[in-house]
Parts: sequence; structure tokens; C-alpha cells
Amino acid sequence: MKKKITFLSLFLTLFAVLTLFGFSKAVEAQQIGIDDQAGILAGTTSALTEEAQRLSEKTKAGVFVVTTTTNTQPPKEFAVDYLANKVGQGNNGIVLLIDMGQREVYIWATGNLKYYITSSRIDSILDVVQPQLSNENYRQAIESFYEQVDHYYQQGIPGDRQYSVNPDTGEVTFHRSFRPAYILIAVIAALIAAGAFVVVLVSRYQLKLGARWNYEYQKNGALKLSKRSDTLVNSFITTRHIPRNNDSSGGGFSGGGGGSGGGRSF
Repeated sequence: MKKKITFLSLFLTLFAVLTLFGFSKAVEAQQIGIDDQAGILAGTTSALTEEAQRLSEKTKAGVFVVTTTTNTQPPKEFAVDYLANKVGQGNNGIVLLIDMGQREVYIWATGNLKYYITSSRIDSILDVVQPQLSNENYRQAIESFYEQVDHYYQQGIPGDRQYSVNPDTGEVTFHRSFRPAYILIAVIAALIAAGAFVVVLVSRYQLKLGARWNYEYQKNGALKLSKRSDTLVNSFITTRHIPRNNDSSGGGFSGGGGGSGGGRSF
């Protein structure tokens, strides 16, 4: 009986592990997608999905393309909500929205990818993608989007900040660093400030450097204390409701904790 129970326990444990592994794979597979609601990518979605998968594996980010003819939201708002629903709010991902109804294209990146695909780089990507969409070269536009994201990811995070990347998750960790030039500038600035303080002090008290000066504190020092009391008569509290600003429309921008995005008409 004991052996049967042990065998059953092992079987259930193995089943749970396999189920969890399969579920993880399913979740991972959902990190890319071509959502052609507008029907402009007929016969090309399979190849584009494979390219998105390769880009996703390299960047450790969800990669999505969505086309639509029925969207009534501002394109940026639609892209932000769409990506959040796919990868979670603020998680690693990027989406290319092709809004055929409003004739606008919008790119939105979140998580670690927003450090690579900044608003200025999104403008550069749109320089390539927007003319191709205007010429109805939709597949070429999407492939160019993939190529540009890959290009900027390989270039690394712009700027002079020191950082490291987790090869398994793509997580970016920034490091503080002190450069010799910055240290030298700080030392010089401190010496100048200290010297200026000495000069002002000497000139104010008309002292000669190296001279001694005695201050008769017993004669010149005095302390007088007086008692005073205050009585609170009335107090008033005024409150005012400040409405929340939910306007999420606008041009390209980079948000520290949100994401980076930008769009254009085509």
C-alpha cells in the first residue's frame, strides 16, 4: 500500500511539473504576435511571426504588430493598452500599431526595451517605416521595423551610463560610476569655494593672514530671555478637488517608468 502511495505521489509530481512546463512554454509563445485585424497582411503573417519570434528571443521582449480599421481611440492610447494587455503593465515589450482607419502608425516600447528604443530612435525608425506604409508596402514596413529594433538593440543603450544586462531575462541594471575628470572638477571646485570663503572672511574682519585676533566674549556677549505666549483663536481648513489628467494623446516621448513612444500619419 505504501509503495502504491509513493508511486502515485511521484506520478502526480511529474504531471504537475510537465503541466507547469507546458504552461510556461505556452505563455512564452504568446510573447509575439501578428494581429492583422485590418486584413492587410494576407499570406505573410506566418513569415512575419517567425521574424518576430527571433527578435523576441534576442531582446527577451514581447514583440507585437497590430493592424486595425475600427479603432476609435487615439493611436497612442490604443498601443499602450494593447501592449499592457499582452505583456503586463510596464513589462518588457514593443508594439507596432498600423491604424488604417486613422491612417497613423505608432510605436510603443516598455520595460527594459524602452532604454534601447528611445523616442529619438523611434523617430528614426519611423523615418524608414512611414514612407513604406504610405506606398502600401505593409510587409516591408514591418520587416524594416524588426530590422531597426534589432539594430538599435545591438547598438546598446544610448548615453554614457554604465549598465549590465542579464543574458537570461534581458533585465538592465544601471551602475553609478565616477570618472577621473569628474573627480578632478569636483576637487577644483571645492578648492575655489574654500579659497573664496577665506578671502571673504579676511576682508570682512580686516585681518592679516597669520595675525591673531582675540574676541572679548565676556564683555561683548549678552543673553536676554523674555516670556511670550500665543493663543489660537480660530482655524480654517480649505479643501479643493483637483481633477486627474487622463489625457494620453500627443507625440513621441520617453517616460522613465512608463515607456517610450512616437507616431506619425501615413
